[in-house]
Amino acid sequence: MLAWCSGDFLNAPDGADVATLQPGRCLFETFALRGGEVACLADHLARLALACPRLGLDPRRLHLGAGPSAEAWSPILRKLLAPANLTDATVRLIVAARPDALAREWVSVRPLPPTPSEIDLFALQTRRDVPEWLPRPKSGPWQNSATAWRELKSIADRGDTEGVQCDAAGHVSEATRSSLAWWDGERWCFPAISTGRLAGTAAAQFRSIVALAGRTCVDVAVPFPVDARSVVVLRSTFTAGAVLARRYQTTAGEVQWLPSSDQAEAKARLADLAAWRAQRLVSLV
Repeated sequence: MLAWCSGDFLNAPDGADVATLQPGRCLFETFALRGGEVACLADHLARLALACPRLGLDPRRLHLGAGPSAEAWSPILRKLLAPANLTDATVRLIVAARPDALAREWVSVRPLPPTPSEIDLFALQTRRDVPEWLPRPKSGPWQNSATAWRELKSIADRGDTEGVQCDAAGHVSEATRSSLAWWDGERWCFPAISTGRLAGTAAAQFRSIVALAGRTCVDVAVPFPVDARSVVVLRSTFTAGAVLARRYQTTAGEVQWLPSSDQAEAKARLADLAAWRAQRLVSLV
C-alpha cells in the first residue's frame, strides 16, 4: 500500500500496522473518511496534542496533526486514496519523535468496513496491560490490543464482533477497538480510568450527550455488568459513533448476557450522538 511519511510517499506492506510503520514509541489516531468528510476530527487532534509532550513534541509544529486543515490534508489523502479508488476509508495518522526533536508523521489509508447494526461481544483472555501514564494515550506499538485483536479473530472473524478486555482484577476495561458504556436502568456506567481503558473520543462524546440529557454518568471498576439493560459499543469509525451490543458470551459460545427488551433509553441516546456528530463534519478532500 502507499503511505505518506513527512513529505514522502512510500510503499508499505498491505495492512501494515502501527508497529510496522513506526517501531518504538509513537502516538496515533484513527478516524473514518466518508465522502471526503471526517466527524469530530478536532477531538482526535486534541487527544494527540495532549499526549505529544510525553514524546518531547510540540503539537503546534506538526504538519497534519496541528489541525484539521484541508489545505494540508487534501493533496496527501487524494494521492493515497487514488490507487484503490477509495472514497470512504479508515485513515491513520502516526506521530513519533525524531532525533532532532521534530516529529515524523505517517498517514495511511485502508478500506472502511461497513458499520454493523449490532455487535456480539466475546470475553477475551488477553488482559488489559498497564498504561504508560493516565489518562491512557493512544500510543504505539499497541501490542496489547493487537494481541487481543488476534485472539478475537481466532474466535470469530466477522465484522459484527468485538472482544472485551478486563484488567488484572477482572474489571471491564474496553474492547479491542472500541470503548464500552452500559445503562443499568438508573445511570450510564463507563469503565474507570484505573482499568487501563483508553480515553476514547466517541466515549467522551457519548458521555457529554447523556449528561446533556440529564442522565447520571459514573466511572466504575466492575466485572462485566450482566445486569445491564443495554451495552453500547463506541467507535469513532462507526457511521454514528456507536452501536448496541447484541450479546456477551465466552470464547466457548456460552451466552452470559442479553439486553433488556426495552432499549428505548439507549436508542434515544445513540440518536442524540448521531445528530451531534453529524453537525461536526470537517471536509478534508
